[in-house]
Amino acid sequence: MDNKHRSWFWPIQIVTWIAIGLVNFLPQHFVSGKASFIQYFNLLVISIGGFIVTSVYRGYLKKYKYTFTMKLGRFVAFLSASTLVLSVCWWLLIVLVTWPIGGKYNINMHVVAFQLIPLAGLVLIWNLVYLTYHLIRQYHITEVEKWKLEAEVEKANLGTLRSQINPHFMFNALNNIRALILEDPHKAREMLTQFSETFRYALQHSENSETTVAKEVHIVSQYLQLVSIQYEEKMQFSINAEENILHDSIPPMILQLLVENAVKHGIALSQTGGIIAIDIRNIGKQLVMSVKNTGTLQKKNQLEDSIGIGLNNVEKRLKLLYNDKAQLRIEEQPPFVVVTISIERS
Repeated sequence: MDNKHRSWFWPIQIVTWIAIGLVNFLPQHFVSGKASFIQYFNLLVISIGGFIVTSVYRGYLKKYKYTFTMKLGRFVAFLSASTLVLSVCWWLLIVLVTWPIGGKYNINMHVVAFQLIPLAGLVLIWNLVYLTYHLIRQYHITEVEKWKLEAEVEKANLGTLRSQINPHFMFNALNNIRALILEDPHKAREMLTQFSETFRYALQHSENSETTVAKEVHIVSQYLQLVSIQYEEKMQFSINAEENILHDSIPPMILQLLVENAVKHGIALSQTGGIIAIDIRNIGKQLVMSVKNTGTLQKKNQLEDSIGIGLNNVEKRLKLLYNDKAQLRIEEQPPFVVVTISIERS
């Protein structure tokens, strides 16, 4: 696509400046009834001068990779400044070429001086067309990239949902609840209710862009209580969330995914078990969520594959929702692995 745009510029550029030169030349020619050196000279300085100045200007923008923006104030300021600079450069070029032959052909240099205004008008029109074209093109590219990202995130969400409501967890939870019925029927009913709420929450919020910290903490707590039936004393967990952020918005199921990874790749792989510690707090202008679990990043190669896919999905969702205002990082703090999400609050 870039090659096509590159190849079309030069034919259009050449034709445009030849046409502008002819528009200036033909009225003079027909009024005088004959062609003169001055008329051909004007044709050349208009066509070639305009071509050179605007081509160098385009090369400058490409070399320094100027970012075209839709912000009106910045656009107007850049348009005005660049038009003024180009007009002066073009005018100085004409003066430089005209000066040596001005006396021989009786060229009035005062008249040349006043040509700065029409030159500025021509540059303004060219510049406006050129910048507007690139603004529209940049907007189109941005929209296409956004659509692609949304499509990838939709696929990622489906994969995330399958991971969060995987049959392995469902079967284990149901079998554990069934075994608990004989030992403690009351607790079995509570666990069954929690299982139902966990399943319903995942289905209801899988398509939503945001939920509250309180709802996410509640569902994560229920999930961990269900898992603790299977691991018993082998797993201990804690959840700490500051009161003043419970109603803040976060992407749904992201914390749940981090916790499930902590169970699957930390507690489940440890013979002695371990702990899962969830901490959610405000640090400056950032909402910081961290999940710490007993384990190591070098435990197994599958950790990079499985967690890598899950975290990649999380990063895509954060990118779509917050652009560069959200970050995810994973690090090892022996004997723990810590995954942290930081979201900049406005």
